[in-house]
Amino acid sequence: MPKISAEKSKVNKISIKKITFDGFDAVEIKTAKLKLIAVISMGPRIAYFGKIDGRNLLFWDYPKKYQRGEWQFMGGHRIWCTRPKADECEESYAADNDPCTVKILKDGMEIHGGIHPTFRIRKSMIIRVIDENKIEIENRITNESPMLWSGGVWSLTVTLPSASSEYGIPLGREGAWDIFNIAIPKRWAETQRALVNDPAIRFTEDCLILKPKGSISKRMVQAPQGLIGMTDSKEKISFLKHSPYLENGQYPLNCNIAYYVGLKNFMVEMEYMGPEQSVMPSAFASTKETWELTAPIDWKKIKGVFTK
Repeated sequence: MPKISAEKSKVNKISIKKITFDGFDAVEIKTAKLKLIAVISMGPRIAYFGKIDGRNLLFWDYPKKYQRGEWQFMGGHRIWCTRPKADECEESYAADNDPCTVKILKDGMEIHGGIHPTFRIRKSMIIRVIDENKIEIENRITNESPMLWSGGVWSLTVTLPSASSEYGIPLGREGAWDIFNIAIPKRWAETQRALVNDPAIRFTEDCLILKPKGSISKRMVQAPQGLIGMTDSKEKISFLKHSPYLENGQYPLNCNIAYYVGLKNFMVEMEYMGPEQSVMPSAFASTKETWELTAPIDWKKIKGVFTK
């Protein structure tokens, strides 16, 4: 079992404890309103997130069906490392299934993964409770080499859509100028194909709205509001992810947010794509985001800059 350094939580109404989840050593965080589980036998990886009395909003591959060579997909939330001009590269997978070390904090946990065998980088997550409905996650890549490293820190959250799930990316910005990019991957990774004229997508003046239709779908978006969300009307809840947009950041194709729908709607990824940067030895790059559970949001009603 990975080593755990425990510190008793003194934060009111937060429970943090070691558990077993799907055969993996794990740590569970509970507030009065939400539950989060991070596995530590591999990763870093968040396996469960949802209301305290609701379903898991994340896809988790219990039968271990999906893998690429020795790499296990598993689902949940993970860190994806990129390098300049190679957003999808072989080294993104290395060390992703290694065991982790974990430190329990009074309001969350730190999870540190293995060291990449070639680039000597380490993935880490720092997870903290903000309030009963909100979690902050810092997705971090540390350069453990005496050499320079350059790349981006992407955070991929793999959700489990229901028949009533709908996703939204608020568009635009305040000010006199409002121009944004949308990139459409048509073919990638040999077998992946997405439609340009995609019936799963519609636009209002202020929001991209996705209703998964069973076919593969993918878009990359320049979204200065830094928000992507999932609404499950049956569960009467919205799951929002927010990460600040860096003006003039070196984002892939000038886009900071993406989604991906798997075939037959088996999962929907909500992705943040961090800007590329150089990282000095012993330093780190990170993408911070907040996860929040709210009352259901009707994405068609979003006007201007998003407010709940």
